[in-house]
Amino acid sequence: MPVGGAEDLVADIVRGLNPELFRTEAATIGPLGAVGEELAREGYAVTALGLNIKRTSLVRVVAAVRRLLVARRPDILHTHLYHASLYGRLAAWGLGLAGVVSSVHSVYTRIKRHRRLWNRLLVPVTDVVLAVSPQVRADILTYDGVPPDKVRLLPNAVDLKALEIPLTREEAKARLGVRGFCLGAVGRLEEAKGHAFLLEGMQMLAPELPELTLLVAGDGRLREVLHRQRAALGLEGRVHFLGFRRDVPLIYRALDLYVQPSLWEGLSLALLQAMGAGLPVVATRVSGFEEVITSGDNGILVPPRDAAALARAIRELYHDSMARRRLGEAARRTVAAGYSQELFLQRLETLYLELWRKQRPS
Repeated sequence: MPVGGAEDLVADIVRGLNPELFRTEAATIGPLGAVGEELAREGYAVTALGLNIKRTSLVRVVAAVRRLLVARRPDILHTHLYHASLYGRLAAWGLGLAGVVSSVHSVYTRIKRHRRLWNRLLVPVTDVVLAVSPQVRADILTYDGVPPDKVRLLPNAVDLKALEIPLTREEAKARLGVRGFCLGAVGRLEEAKGHAFLLEGMQMLAPELPELTLLVAGDGRLREVLHRQRAALGLEGRVHFLGFRRDVPLIYRALDLYVQPSLWEGLSLALLQAMGAGLPVVATRVSGFEEVITSGDNGILVPPRDAAALARAIRELYHDSMARRRLGEAARRTVAAGYSQELFLQRLETLYLELWRKQRPS
């Protein structure tokens, strides 16, 4: 469980389910990772199988997961992301669990045939597939052959209280060692997140907006590539790569504007967090973002892979403080109304109990 949106969502589930109704344990195929270690320190039950899926055969991984399931005998198995859903559902086959739930967190931008095949083969052992956005749901129905009655929509959600910190924007900037007008982007340094186009947009804006600073929180396979791009564009003093951070509420508090330049996405938890923190946001017109943002009302949407469009939107909001305030207030209302953690957990608890009661009608 490294730092990431899906991992944080799992941690929120472990922490947030009603302890009077549920006993919850998290398990990882590989090592615990930063998020898993946090849960363990807080006293939650977390098991790490410590397997490297690139070096371990499918049979051995499935056998290890099955041994864990046999030992724990859970009523509900809930898997997240492709590999955990593959191994977990294979391991659960024939164990008679009350429910097997699989969450899909991203759109099917790059379809892999073997994944489609496995997902189709695992339909009989899957009670419910959860999709984080309508586009993700449509992809599951189109490519995986899952019956519509097994696919449900459950958008990601955020803990609004956790985003409230007793600091002014200037105080938060001082803690991070920055000043001026701050943009921010939170997410893994991977192609899907579109950071390269944001850096190009920053280069376009740098000559005319000397106080503009970009904070990028996250890490990933493109770290060195993006660092080289920053140097090539002459942005060393303007773009700060912060690495993995567990104090993202502080980062959101320091920002004047949040940017999510994703090329494809399910429904970004970071985007919802930024909106929940009351920030005006500029995001790309992809999948789940269009379900959350009405451009001009509670954020600004621009085409993906378009650095010039990102730059225009940033420039416009840089010069319009009233628009920033209006968009930020509307963004927070949007999240509070439809994407709060309380609502998410309530819906998930209802699903778990529905599956459990089917096996125990009395």
